[in-house]
Amino acid sequence: MERRRKAMWLYPKVVGFNPPERWGHSACFFEGVIYVFGGCCGGLHFSDVLTLNLDTMAWSSLATKGQRPGTRDSHGAALIGHRMLVFGGTNGNKKVNDLHVLDLRTKEWSRPPCKGTPPSPRESHTVTTAAGGDKLVVFGGSGEGEGNYLNDVHVLDLPTMTWTSPQVAGEVVPAPRDSHGAVTVGNRLFVYGGDCGDRYHGEVDVLDMDTMAWSRFSVKGASPGVRAGHAALGIGSKIYVIGGVGDKQYYSDAWILDVVDRSWTQLETCGQQPQGRFSHSAVIMNTDIAIYGGCGEDERPLNELLVLQLGSGHPNGRYNISMCKILSNHWSEEKRKLLRAQHHKDASASNGELGHKPREAEIEQRNPFLRGLGKKWACEKKKNWRCWSK
Repeated sequence: MERRRKAMWLYPKVVGFNPPERWGHSACFFEGVIYVFGGCCGGLHFSDVLTLNLDTMAWSSLATKGQRPGTRDSHGAALIGHRMLVFGGTNGNKKVNDLHVLDLRTKEWSRPPCKGTPPSPRESHTVTTAAGGDKLVVFGGSGEGEGNYLNDVHVLDLPTMTWTSPQVAGEVVPAPRDSHGAVTVGNRLFVYGGDCGDRYHGEVDVLDMDTMAWSRFSVKGASPGVRAGHAALGIGSKIYVIGGVGDKQYYSDAWILDVVDRSWTQLETCGQQPQGRFSHSAVIMNTDIAIYGGCGEDERPLNELLVLQLGSGHPNGRYNISMCKILSNHWSEEKRKLLRAQHHKDASASNGELGHKPREAEIEQRNPFLRGLGKKWACEKKKNWRCWSK
């Protein structure tokens, strides 16, 4: 039997300027570049967009145009096609509920007009894509006022740009919370962890997006326990949970929830273990996960970049400057492998597995929000809306 390789922690040396430490930011990965938006550090709230090019391993500050969101942290963000959508958060003075879009090709911010009633202002909520990129799901968070933790569900239908607040059912509805993790697998939204001020959560709840019914997801084996401020992301039918904070403890571990087997497994890792952190970002780079920033064990914000290489065979030790191109070449080779595999693999959503995400061209073809039919409503002079859809 082949021995399973351990995942490995890497510490890439990067060039360019040194970004300020931050937590409560968001990040996405698009065409070989990591984009980081917003965040805060002490009393500073950021409005910048940072980029890390994997070919050069260089940080830079992205010059954007258009209607910028301004300072923002503890917001939710999602990548749809070549656009990063940002909803809610706080601007340093108050919690907000506006939607902003950054076109990663034109580098232009915009505020698309939406119909329906948007979610109330909130921070530390989750924003998740569903229905193959046609819907944006907002869950929970902390609303206006003291101790106003939320457990409501809101859906933005992107083809029509319409907000709805569907009625949910189920015998077990998740407790109000913020700083949780949420990931869609097939037609189901999985929610894990979070806190409500006086306690942390460790259960897994699942929302069937077809019936809008909640249920408690029974899981066998050891679990990550209670925690909040962790990063959660999905790869196929597996959900990865990284870091976070629990009862007087900062975590640096990584766990995998297999939604088919209904089991938790702690990921075996080698290399130097990073310090615990919460409110960091994590993005999937095909077979690797890049983690940036967060608040560390000494309660000081970080600007450290980590790479968790899944199934890595690299030697132990810190990543050095001469190996930076290895990461880039590894990413490019794995990308080619995955593209070839797309022609031979047909994952089934019915058994809990998430098939390959639709290619950007396919998403844009069926989605007016992305392919430009939105101009019909975005450019109506009578509404004086600025045309943002390209």
